[in-house]
Amino acid sequence: MFTRYIWLLLLFWGAYVLLSNNYYVELVEKYLTKFLDDFSQVINENEEIIVNNNGNKGEERIWTREELEKFRTLEKGLYLAILGQVFDVTKGEKHYAPGETYHPFTGRDASLAFITGEFTEEGLIDDISSLSAQQTKALNGWVDFYTKTYSYQGKLVGNFYNSDGTPAAGFYNLQEKLKEAEQSEFRDAKKNQIFPPCNIEWQLDTGTRVWCTTSSGGIHRDWVGVPRMFFENPTSKQHRCVCVNLDSKDFKENQGNFREFNECLTDSSSCVIKIENE
Repeated sequence: MFTRYIWLLLLFWGAYVLLSNNYYVELVEKYLTKFLDDFSQVINENEEIIVNNNGNKGEERIWTREELEKFRTLEKGLYLAILGQVFDVTKGEKHYAPGETYHPFTGRDASLAFITGEFTEEGLIDDISSLSAQQTKALNGWVDFYTKTYSYQGKLVGNFYNSDGTPAAGFYNLQEKLKEAEQSEFRDAKKNQIFPPCNIEWQLDTGTRVWCTTSSGGIHRDWVGVPRMFFENPTSKQHRCVCVNLDSKDFKENQGNFREFNECLTDSSSCVIKIENE
């Protein structure tokens, strides 16, 4: 039975020999110290990722305009804001570095210029109240691009956020316009279902032909319809070709918005029309 524990005695004996030898003790201490130093460095590096420039762990940084203005060089970094959200675009230096096309966007929130293209001091601003609902939606799409492409760095005090990071008046106006754009698209989609776009083709020898089928304009239905000029506003000169069901309630209630093509018979589902400059 004693022989079963011989290996334990050998293990303790080996440990005693190692620990009683200063060389081995120093060797163990050396590698243990290195291990602890490396481990500590890894912990510190991970903490630096979490700690923002204000020194607050886990908190989103709130930038002032003065702070952001400093980030316009490769040495300091290239930062910009759009709709009050700050992004580090340094890796896109070929676009944003000094002397490059989009450098004017750096160091500020120039949301309006993303739509207008006006790279002047008057145009490089964060006031987007002059934009339409659809333009505002297009601008908001740029935020998605920057979120996917660059590193988000926090919020900017200004038109969209207050000094404590809470939404400002511009933020609520932005949400209203985005909601308006969504509702407008819903109405347009519904309108297209009721009055689908015509099929249109142009040929050199015959000119422009418009016609309706049960799937014209990509809208599938159980009626064919006839081509008509549709005016969003009866007093407007702008129109588009749509297919209408002459017997439908929707057509009868909105007849003031429609006109016949001069070249088309009243009940014809296909005809060749004349377009100006054709």
